[in-house]
Amino acid sequence: MMAQRYETIGLLILVALALVPPGLTLLAFMDWLKSRLTGSRRRKWLWKTALAADVLLALCLLDGWLVEPHRLTVTRIADTSPKIARTTGDLTIVHISDIHFEQDNPFVRKVLSTIAEEKPDFIVLTGDIPQLGPFDKEQLKQWLGKLRQIAPVYAVPGYYEDDAVLAGSRISDGVLLASQFKEKEVRGTKIVVQGFGPNSRISPADRPDTDDALYLVLDHAPDSIPYAARLAPDWFFCGHTHGGQVRLPFWGAIVTASFTGKRYEYGRYHLGTMQAFVTRGIGLEPRPAPQVRFLCPPEVVVLKISRSVGQ
Repeated sequence: MMAQRYETIGLLILVALALVPPGLTLLAFMDWLKSRLTGSRRRKWLWKTALAADVLLALCLLDGWLVEPHRLTVTRIADTSPKIARTTGDLTIVHISDIHFEQDNPFVRKVLSTIAEEKPDFIVLTGDIPQLGPFDKEQLKQWLGKLRQIAPVYAVPGYYEDDAVLAGSRISDGVLLASQFKEKEVRGTKIVVQGFGPNSRISPADRPDTDDALYLVLDHAPDSIPYAARLAPDWFFCGHTHGGQVRLPFWGAIVTASFTGKRYEYGRYHLGTMQAFVTRGIGLEPRPAPQVRFLCPPEVVVLKISRSVGQ
């Protein structure tokens, strides 16, 4: 697929910013060489500026490679709905995506402990669970089993897993494929969770009869957001973009790998009565993609929905 215009512009901005420090260093060296050959006065401000730029670039590189990929964050969002029963209290939903699991390690165990601390009523997992390429299937099954012990899990496939991965994952409550849906009840609140995959085509005919139930739709990528809005769910959850994985100030994601480009790159969106959240995800794109995150740490999304005031 050819690069979209925003990707080309973003990459040009990134390259230009990356060339500033070495460019200033080269100018400072030329200034020093000129002073030695001609006896002219050196411009100390140029040396100081070059040094500051080099240090800043080094810190950004260290952050992108060594710090941010392992700095798990929790993003909290709140909503109200008349569909929440009086007996429910706050309904807590955890949303994770794009695990890109390779093997068990302290970071993926930290994901589990972070989710457990939130005491969710259920978890939605929106695809790309294993990494593309080698991954330990047995360790992934064990990890997903531990996730299921925290709360019921509703998952949809991404681009990197097949049905066998999900079927053998020990997620016993609500693995969602194609346009299947599950009904559940949490302390008096009725909920319908419907899942789609990357190859699904969403149409109004897919909508189940939800009555007064809270209606949630899951898909892997934001490409389907405009189509999902036709189903009029209360919430739509997806990942895939990684929030760009590398973001620039005032510009945001450089690459989203989505046909919708930067329109739904990351965060919370409103389309009619539907609210959508595109998460930054947990893991990293498979190699040879750079194993970096910058201004875009991995996240666990915690949505709390309470009963509307006066209802």
